Amino acid sequence: MNVTVELKIKRGAGIHIARVTLAGEPVGADRAISEADLSTLRLVVDGVRQLLRVPGPPGMADEATRTIGIELFHTWLAPVWGQLLPALNPGQTTTLAILSDALEILLLPWEALLPPEREPLGLDPAFAIQRRALGMPPSNRCRALSPGPLRVLFQASAPDGFPITSTKQARDAFVASLPDDSQADAPRIETTILENGTWDALRQGIDAHQPHAIHLSGPALIRGTQGFFGFEEPEDRLVDARTAQEMVHELLRFSGAGIVIVSGREQGKSPPLAATGALCLGVIGSGEFPMALAWPDTLENDAAHRFFGTLMTALAQGERVDAALTRARRVLASLTAISGRPDWLLPTLYARGEQPHLFHGAFQIPQRTKWLHDGPE
Repeated sequence: MNVTVELKIKRGAGIHIARVTLAGEPVGADRAISEADLSTLRLVVDGVRQLLRVPGPPGMADEATRTIGIELFHTWLAPVWGQLLPALNPGQTTTLAILSDALEILLLPWEALLPPEREPLGLDPAFAIQRRALGMPPSNRCRALSPGPLRVLFQASAPDGFPITSTKQARDAFVASLPDDSQADAPRIETTILENGTWDALRQGIDAHQPHAIHLSGPALIRGTQGFFGFEEPEDRLVDARTAQEMVHELLRFSGAGIVIVSGREQGKSPPLAATGALCLGVIGSGEFPMALAWPDTLENDAAHRFFGTLMTALAQGERVDAALTRARRVLASLTAISGRPDWLLPTLYARGEQPHLFHGAFQIPQRTKWLHDGPE
């Protein structure tokens, strides 16, 4: 039986209060994390994030992620680790759920967390990591799984005024990341690629193709702690900013999909960690949509191709979302010493409970169809 460890972190006056629970029961006493402790943590995290902007020499990224992993463990879990260890039985998955009322805390690279004599939790097949807001309980809503094969809907948006990749480049990059379906052992993936980045195009694509996964590539925006996605206006291609709540209530909750993926990075700027994080947090916030994955970077690089190629292959083969994510992160981690970038820390999952399969593996739609609409940029 799988178990869930919840790390609940609440903001206080100059401190953060941390509480750990195992299967709903408190483990140890509540702890106060001082501003001094957080300042040290921020310095180490900033060093890792700098490597996502400017790659370092060989070995630096691995050492930096190891340092932040040890610091995260020491700050948050070290005092109760001995009490948690007996529950970490071989053969079961332990979900580490990070809950906080501070977006900054949710944005920490929790996947790097490194307990003694283990590998980072984001690379450990025995662990699954998810984020959600404090006070947001696990969802009890059950999503009916539709038949396979895996169906993926992709939409790229590049509204005027944003230094972001053109929709054609983003679509081409998405196609390049898919498994080569000419190979005999390639998993079946049905893809729908929308011809433009408008809200109505997404609505029509969802209605027509009933995807299991929806991938949006474009500008993620943030105001305060509210996340937005920048669609295109149909007439002049100015930005049509939609909140996560609008996306869920008007489109996603009726889609039948199990996950929405948000990617994109403006040219010359840092990864939009806060914007994609706030958007994904908002998507799961209503309890009417189960999972959102942030990839705060462009799709036009080798890291994205390897990550999404591995992820989609694993999902199409029927793996659970958490296992597929770990498999894809491990591919990127194996390249860190060469690339100088800890790209495996980029994908972060926001979820409200179990991370199940996306489709019903026992039933398959027999006819293979690939929908591809090549429209104007």
